[in-house]
Amino acid sequence: MLTGEIPRSFGKLSSLQRLDLSHNHITGWIPSELGNASLLQTLDLSNNNISGPFPDSILQNLASLERLLLSYNLISGSFPASISYCKSLKIVDLSSNRFSSTIPPDICPGAASLEELRLPDNLIVGEIPAQLSQCSKLKTLDFSINFLNGSIPAELGKLENLEQLIAWYNSLEGKIPLELGKCRNLKDLILNNNNLSGIIPVELFRCTNLEWISLTSNQFTGEIPREFGLLSRLAVLQLANNSLSGEIPTELGNCSSLVWLDLNSNELTGEIPPRLGRQLGAKALSGILSGNTLVFVRNVGNSCKGVGGLLEFAGIKAERLLQVPTFKTCDFTIMYSGAVLSRFTQYQTLEYLDLSYNELRGKIPDEFGGMMALQVLELSHNQLSGEIPASLGQLKNLGVFDASHNRLQGQIPDSFSNLSFLVQIDLSSNELTGEIPQRGQLSTLPATQYANNPGLCGVPLTPCGSGNSHTASNPTSDGGRGGRKTAAASWANSIVLGILISIASLCILIVWAIAVRVRHKEAEEVKMLNSLQASYAATTWKIDKEKEPLSINVATFQRHLRKLKFSQLIEATNGFSAASLIGCGGFGEVFKATLKDGSSVAIKKLIRLSCQGDREFMAEMETLGKIKHRNLVPLLGYCKIGEERLLVYEFMEFGSLDEMLHGRGRARDRRILTWDERKKIARGAAKGLCFLHHNCIPHIIHRDMKSSNVLLDHEMEARVSDFGMARLISALDTHLSVSTLAGTPGYVPPEYYQSFRCTAKGDVYSFGVVLLELLTGKRPTDKDDFGDTNLVGWVKMKVREGKQMEVIDPELLSVTKGTDEAEAEEVKEMTRYLEISLQCVDDFPSKRPSMLQVVAMLRELMPGSASGSSNSG
Repeated sequence: MLTGEIPRSFGKLSSLQRLDLSHNHITGWIPSELGNASLLQTLDLSNNNISGPFPDSILQNLASLERLLLSYNLISGSFPASISYCKSLKIVDLSSNRFSSTIPPDICPGAASLEELRLPDNLIVGEIPAQLSQCSKLKTLDFSINFLNGSIPAELGKLENLEQLIAWYNSLEGKIPLELGKCRNLKDLILNNNNLSGIIPVELFRCTNLEWISLTSNQFTGEIPREFGLLSRLAVLQLANNSLSGEIPTELGNCSSLVWLDLNSNELTGEIPPRLGRQLGAKALSGILSGNTLVFVRNVGNSCKGVGGLLEFAGIKAERLLQVPTFKTCDFTIMYSGAVLSRFTQYQTLEYLDLSYNELRGKIPDEFGGMMALQVLELSHNQLSGEIPASLGQLKNLGVFDASHNRLQGQIPDSFSNLSFLVQIDLSSNELTGEIPQRGQLSTLPATQYANNPGLCGVPLTPCGSGNSHTASNPTSDGGRGGRKTAAASWANSIVLGILISIASLCILIVWAIAVRVRHKEAEEVKMLNSLQASYAATTWKIDKEKEPLSINVATFQRHLRKLKFSQLIEATNGFSAASLIGCGGFGEVFKATLKDGSSVAIKKLIRLSCQGDREFMAEMETLGKIKHRNLVPLLGYCKIGEERLLVYEFMEFGSLDEMLHGRGRARDRRILTWDERKKIARGAAKGLCFLHHNCIPHIIHRDMKSSNVLLDHEMEARVSDFGMARLISALDTHLSVSTLAGTPGYVPPEYYQSFRCTAKGDVYSFGVVLLELLTGKRPTDKDDFGDTNLVGWVKMKVREGKQMEVIDPELLSVTKGTDEAEAEEVKEMTRYLEISLQCVDDFPSKRPSMLQVVAMLRELMPGSASGSSNSG
């Protein structure tokens, strides 16, 4: 890893043709002496911390330069107008810098060989120069996330080789020039989040290679051109949040490569064309969207309309999205990128359909049941009527279905029980009737997703009918035994009869006592079961008491708990009441249980899974139960009853680090954590995670390392919790959302946006965020705390500006005690901890240390570290 500044002596290398210093930690300014290396063909300084203006004189002597790559730096000042001297220049990439001037109009025809001009994520102002049309070989123009205004020059229509015109999030105005229809090689027209207006030009259908049209969040009016149905390669069509009217063109059903159709938040009327549901992809074309960097930004909550949007994100840092005002108003999660591309090229059939917030009427087409790759179907806030087609139950890949706020009638099709990948359904505010299907997972979803349907019933809503009828059975008595014994009966017979009656009475008494005991036990279990379902309970339960009694034993790994029963857990938590609820996370609720001997345990009630995987569950529990380390929260036992799975853990007296740091929840001490305490917590958490990665058999990747999963025992020793949970849940229920299994926003490493393959280096990144929390006292994603970026981005920005002491928690500095020399030593130590945390949160996994190395680095900072042990325990 290279550090420091670029040596000026490089300019003396007269034969140098390629200078590649990318992906390092180089700082300082670019030396103008590089311009003396006159044979230079490639100058790649991307992905560093280079600052200052770009010396315009450098390019005046580099006539042979073909590639100028400066992306992901801090370079400021004017756009290098001297590129007009580089007659061989093909690629200029200035992405993610701080260039703040206009684009010089005279860079062509000097740079007549220019093929790619990439300027996204800068501070570029002014208009798009019409003179760019003189760069006749241009294939890519990317101006995304800048401050460009004015209209799109009609002269760009002269660029016959143009493949990408990308300018999303600017302030462009006016109409889309009709002349763009002459760009026959155009593949991507991405102009969302501007102030463009007028009608969408029909002439675009002449661009027969178009694969991606994104005009979302503008002011377009008129109708959607029917001619778009002629675009056989069109894969993504995003026209959301405009003022488009008229009907949805039936011809869009002819787009044989369409995978993404988003028309939400317009003024569309008429019925949904059944032809949209035809089986697409019969003539799938290879290479669709190849080379694009795709990011799906999914809206969460109700702050913004629609499910989300697909963005072209090449050359833009992920955290930059938090700084875009349009997106700041939305609660969103970056769900995935890269992986979407592989699915697109594999299926080539409609996967995403959002028609919400329009004025559509009529029925949901039965033909939609044939879109076998469909993952998102969003039809909410329309005027749709009729019944929900049972054919939708065939959509095995469907993950999101929202048809709320319509006029749908009838029952929820029983076929919906087969939708095993469904993670979100919203049928609220309709006119649905009947019972919610109890098979599958529909009954496990929140009641709010079925609300405002007066005729709908069944779990999770109120039961259908009384459901309380009982049949009583009473034993019959035989009173027909007559016949008096004659007085002449013998004395011996009387004695025998007396003995028999006594024995019979005793047997009856014993049977009666047993029956009373059984009935009392059943009544107690009914009472317990009712307490679980009572209004004051904190959660819902699905238990069949007839199959499994509530006195079922809890499988334990501790001798003193071997006689523990599920019924005792009910008593110890007062029916799992809200008062005993101490936490709620991605994998379930956590309750505090006080046992009869006065000891306390924590009980995690897992999110309800499918009925499959009992063997896998028990095998995984047996494995987790054997994992013991002083910095891990031990699993004491587990229990499976009905469809519920409970885990019993050692109770941690001081709650979680999240509660202790941020002053919420049940943390007992509301004092400020001292520096010594924070160091102890950091070392403990590091040791626990290191044990999982390197010493545990099998090795375990946590997947959701965060401050709320660092618990504190009575000695303030850090214990890592929830290890193995993500692996357990994914093994038992593969339909759960990726975001549940891949971490918590703010802790998720950037590579997870490319692929949701979890790695040990991903855990290291998450640990680095926890370390930053300890140092700063700030939450990872609190916008009010540190502006428009997340914690990692904010800290990196402050460090780049040389203001690293501004990130240290002021409360931490206020409790630093001792002599001036001791205080200075503590501050120095904090700075070293900051350096370690920044290594952990490096954007590139290969540059992050392993947890073994992290433990070693933290140990080196301890007094007397030379005698420290070398293992992780």
